[in-house]
Amino acid sequence: MSEPLVVAPPGGWTTTDLDELPVSNYRYELTDGALIVTPSPSSLHQVLALRLGSALVDLAPEPYVVTGAVEIRFTRQLTRIPDLLVVRAEDPSRHWFSPAEVIVAVEIESPGSHIEDRVTKPALYAQFGIPHYWRIELSPLRVVTYRLGQGDTYSMGAPQERLKVDAPFPVGLTLTDLLPRWAR
Repeated sequence: MSEPLVVAPPGGWTTTDLDELPVSNYRYELTDGALIVTPSPSSLHQVLALRLGSALVDLAPEPYVVTGAVEIRFTRQLTRIPDLLVVRAEDPSRHWFSPAEVIVAVEIESPGSHIEDRVTKPALYAQFGIPHYWRIELSPLRVVTYRLGQGDTYSMGAPQERLKVDAPFPVGLTLTDLLPRWAR
């Protein structure tokens, strides 16, 4: 019987363990100390994140900062890496943020992430008080926006072909305009 490639530390993985992993093309996230490893997203996924991030940089007023694929550390054994983040942080150059610093988490669905992006992440982000969550579906191309309501639950908008919100700042973007020529 072969040895596992990576052995879990006693008591499970922590953010300290993540900090010691070598830089790679994989995303490492934690769920209750279990290590979740996902491959790099597709080219379309990454181009859409890049173009949406660029558009949001132009729209976001101070003190908001738009960043991509940076870790949210909920606890020592619970993390997520959204495709894009809008944060309000004293030091936005860090490689992770606390949930209290995150204003918007944006996820672009990948073929293997539907349950995570549609069920797990909205519940997790709401539980930790992240005011806004935007989920982009690639096929068909549309966005679903979530806004934190009373308690720790989101109100969810209907799927739209246009990202149109008033908060935390006005955004009005047609998703197909963000696609590269080869994907239209």
